[in-house]
Amino acid sequence: MAIVPNGTADNRLVGDHLVADIGGGRAAGLRTVCIYRGTWPDQEHEADHAVADVLQAMEILHGER
Repeated sequence: MAIVPNGTADNRLVGDHLVADIGGGRAAGLRTVCIYRGTWPDQEHEADHAVADVLQAMEILHGER
């Protein structure tokens, strides 16, 4: 899990655990990026973005500044 400040009040949380990372980030009011590793195949998520790896997460973070 990482909280990524972007210089505004609109920070993001990047994580791979749907409950601890994504659920916690959403509860804290953060936008979320889930690195989906297939660990939760039947679980719905509320992440703003779902990606396969850290490189894709970085592309999203750099593209939203």
